[in-house]
Amino acid sequence: MTAPLLSVRDLRVHFPIRGGFLGRPVGWLKAVDGIDLDIAPGESLALVGESGCGKSTLGATILGMQRATSGSMVFEGETVAAEASERRANLSREIQIIFQDPLSALNPKLTIGESIVEPLIIHNVGTRDERKRRVAELLDLVGLNPAHADRKPNAFSGGQRQRIVIARAIALQPKLLILDEPVSALDVSIRSQILNLLLELQQRFSLSYLFISHDLSVVRHFADRVAVMYLGRFAETGATADVFARPVHPYTEALLSAVPLPDPRAQRHRKRIILQGDLPSPANPPDGCRFSTRCPIVQPLCRAISPELQPLQETGHSAACHLSAPSRLEHEHS
Repeated sequence: MTAPLLSVRDLRVHFPIRGGFLGRPVGWLKAVDGIDLDIAPGESLALVGESGCGKSTLGATILGMQRATSGSMVFEGETVAAEASERRANLSREIQIIFQDPLSALNPKLTIGESIVEPLIIHNVGTRDERKRRVAELLDLVGLNPAHADRKPNAFSGGQRQRIVIARAIALQPKLLILDEPVSALDVSIRSQILNLLLELQQRFSLSYLFISHDLSVVRHFADRVAVMYLGRFAETGATADVFARPVHPYTEALLSAVPLPDPRAQRHRKRIILQGDLPSPANPPDGCRFSTRCPIVQPLCRAISPELQPLQETGHSAACHLSAPSRLEHEHS
């Protein structure tokens, strides 16, 4: 098997909740609470889940924008320390991020050429002429006219601005891109163009993607594997086709039941699972299974003991559910 490009083990990101006159910690908000993940070279792993589940915090921590409370991270076989280090600094060349809103990601006072060349200048890559040629090459790669490098972001449409952001992200030839809702702010007609561009670049440069999204219909066609996140932990992980074809965790089932089906007849007759209640606060997660307060098949065991993410031979993926197959099948037929 190919060694992972990125391995994360038992990653936790806890934020102190301060109170009282001296502002001392009175509790902890557990945004990410014990995550293991691997991303192979050239692979796309999607993180899905409701807003507030910890997806973006996890992505920011891998990038180095957010410090981890505990856990370990290995990139290309080398351990990456949480504190500032030469290896941590070098990761900024190898891991880049693309945010949801391309307009806020670009400095309106700079031309797009100046924005794209910025990482090359910061890392002292190439001469002035070489950088200029690189900017032209990058604009051409993402489907924009290199002659427009002297224009400012407001001269471009939303889809074009996202292409500019992508050009800047790949300027240093990174190995991993964190895509944080990269198409959710775009018109539906433009989304597929940007996703196709990302897939083309992935194939051309063997890029790995950590794709953060709430849109499962996009994830189905974009990602190789999917990790379903709930209150800072993974509820279910596996190959995208396997998870979509046979979800095991009740939370995954609920999310997938909201994804429109292409067949109108099947869409009319499908069972929609409506979750009751709101997402609990990560500052005060439920005892036992974190999904127990909203789960339609909850049992006493679920409220008492937190389930571990376990591989399931029957489905080929993993789930953190006491009632997962085969024990769940026995429950459903009892």
